[in-house]
Amino acid sequence: DPTADAILAALLGQAAAMSPAFFANLGDFAGPGTPERHAHYLRLVEDLPCPDVCIVGNHDLDDPGARAAWTAVHGPVEFTFAAGHTRFVALDAAPRETPAGTEGPGDATLAFLDRTLAAADEPHRVVLMHCPPHAGGRFAPHPQWGFSSREREFLGLLREHRVGLVCCAHALFFDTWVRDGTRFVVSGGGGTALCSHFRGVCASGDGFPADRGALFHAVALTIGA
Repeated sequence: DPTADAILAALLGQAAAMSPAFFANLGDFAGPGTPERHAHYLRLVEDLPCPDVCIVGNHDLDDPGARAAWTAVHGPVEFTFAAGHTRFVALDAAPRETPAGTEGPGDATLAFLDRTLAAADEPHRVVLMHCPPHAGGRFAPHPQWGFSSREREFLGLLREHRVGLVCCAHALFFDTWVRDGTRFVVSGGGGTALCSHFRGVCASGDGFPADRGALFHAVALTIGA
């Protein structure tokens, strides 16, 4: 989609001008997940002056060979790294629809999160993932945009390990809220469609109206000591 590519290119240019430590793409950027689509994405980000951290999304796994392609291009779907005083943990939270509801991180992923955060020495902890938690149906009329399966276990790990920030995508708008001391940010405005149910900064919702909205965007995060 040339229009989506142009929007992403504009966002990348604005991000690059801020000289960030890294740029994180939270998934659904190379659907259906073929090597050709990954190569196209890498051409779009080749001028970034910083690392491009890639998180797997569900549409990056649509192709039968998508997981092998992801591994060949990006490496593991789950990993961790530190930047200064902050520990970052990237998770495979590509959602799957089941009769019991939307599944996000599986048992093995939650075990990886628990193990990684338990060993972290950094005082600040940030989780990077594709699908956000269900959050009490916050995304209605699209409740499937948040995972309900294992949500309780996931939120329990965030509390136990004092995670301050969770960055997600998947839902096609911008949203942010705080639960039990953890800030959640949903950034789903990287170039493709936007949700027509959330119309800009005047959209209704809890807290300030500007906390939610359908707009193309990237999010700049500063984590102080």
